[in-house]
Amino acid sequence: MAGGSDARKVAAEYFRQMCESGEREVYLPPENARAVRGDARPQERFAAAGRGAPKKADAKPAGGKAPAARTATTTKAAATPTGPGRPATEAPDVEVIRVKLAFSHDSTTGDMFAAGSGLEKCATLEDVEAAMSGCTKCELADGRTNIVFGAGDPNARLLFVGEAPGRDEDIQGVPFVGRAGQLLNKILDAAEIAREDVYIANIIKCRPPNNRTPLTNEIEACIPYLGRQVALIAPKIICTLGLPATQTLLGIRGSMGSLRGKMYVDGDVKVIPTYHPAAALRDPKYKRPIWDDFLLIKREYQRQ
Repeated sequence: MAGGSDARKVAAEYFRQMCESGEREVYLPPENARAVRGDARPQERFAAAGRGAPKKADAKPAGGKAPAARTATTTKAAATPTGPGRPATEAPDVEVIRVKLAFSHDSTTGDMFAAGSGLEKCATLEDVEAAMSGCTKCELADGRTNIVFGAGDPNARLLFVGEAPGRDEDIQGVPFVGRAGQLLNKILDAAEIAREDVYIANIIKCRPPNNRTPLTNEIEACIPYLGRQVALIAPKIICTLGLPATQTLLGIRGSMGSLRGKMYVDGDVKVIPTYHPAAALRDPKYKRPIWDDFLLIKREYQRQ
């Protein structure tokens, strides 16, 4: 993108057209943001301006959200405006819902999935990875190139849990290195969170054929490994990326749209669901809610 005033003119025209088509805010990757505004910080978004853009006074508070199933306690925080009037770097207030995660990281109860599996004897992530080498618990073992165990800081405060490895991940044996992973890197950069400071894993460790959604029996076979990873990493925040990961960890059914925008709490662990980055690659409309969720993640991460 051209720099200076020419770039700003092009951007202004683009935002005007976006307003006319109904869009109210556009997220730009850090490199494009810097090209248009040399002083722009990575996390800044450019609000659509021009004809059709609502005034700040027109912004309305977020409406009530129905509580999810399997909740022990629901605390509804005071809503804040979620339209263009809200600063781009401000996290929205959300419902806080107390749940019991599908696997327990509480040493007093043990890991319900790993109990009796031998994984409770694994004292490090390396031990868990060694225990799952050569795993043949489900048919995915027949078509994999590599087991994609996980990567990152073993003492991370923030854990990302995705669905399953894709083609690039299967080849390299590392999670989130394909197009969705590259977008995740950009979002982390915009949120000022270093990828090397977090841990990234998936609910299953082998690639499903043609990247299909994992089957129930595949998740049941693989989830003890993730349960032990969570127990050893002991993160303060878990971000679930996409519906399969969200439903698996929370044990709650519902659409991604109904589950995100809330914070689920189990003991001292906070779970913040959001759409998988691949969704934003397919449809730009998911960029805004993903960014709002990452603002919440950033706020809670900085509080740790």
